[in-house]
Amino acid sequence: MRILVINPVATEMWNVKDKEYLKGIVSKETEIKVVSLKKGPKSIETFFDEAYAAPEILRIIEKSKNFDAIVINCFGDPALFAARDMTDILVLGAGETSMTIASLLGEKFGVISVLRNSKAQIEMAARRIGISERLAYATGIKVPVLNLEKENEIMEILIDEAKKAIDKGAEVIILGCTGMFFLAKDIQKKLDVPIIEPASLTLKLAEALAELRLKHSKIGLYMTPDPKKLIIE
Repeated sequence: MRILVINPVATEMWNVKDKEYLKGIVSKETEIKVVSLKKGPKSIETFFDEAYAAPEILRIIEKSKNFDAIVINCFGDPALFAARDMTDILVLGAGETSMTIASLLGEKFGVISVLRNSKAQIEMAARRIGISERLAYATGIKVPVLNLEKENEIMEILIDEAKKAIDKGAEVIILGCTGMFFLAKDIQKKLDVPIIEPASLTLKLAEALAELRLKHSKIGLYMTPDPKKLIIE
């Protein structure tokens, strides 16, 4: 099995660490390819960032034919729906996947992400998925994605916010940025609730669904685009 992991940012700073980490999540027989964008934002934090990244994400997917599944490795799920239109390969996004699975593990869940706008973005995503009543808490810790590895106090901030989420009724905590993957195990040791790390969860679910030969339906919401309507220079 081959799975393509797209880091939807125009930097390779995450690629090697992500591949080393994610190789330990899937079976030994599964091959992982991690790629990033040649053109786009250096991080995904706004709707503009998502839109700016989308064309390059779709170009990568268009050229990627020999894969069993594709993971868009960002909690914002940039270009997720367009990608499902474009390809017949299974495509999962880290945000949609994490919140859906969280709703299976507890009655309510909380999401802790990066900037102040994260709260509204997470609430919008939960409404779109149809599980907004299960979202007990959403917040951003006011630390940019590119600074996550530089902040010595990130761990304590995340734990404090997780405790606030639990006080609000959350039974499951989601780390709302795939760049937080290196913190998940230590946070799990300090909290007696499930901690969802989106990158590993999304990859493992992609592997499982691909093994079952399940992928998105193309008879309703998702439709293959008509190439005659596209102007290609």
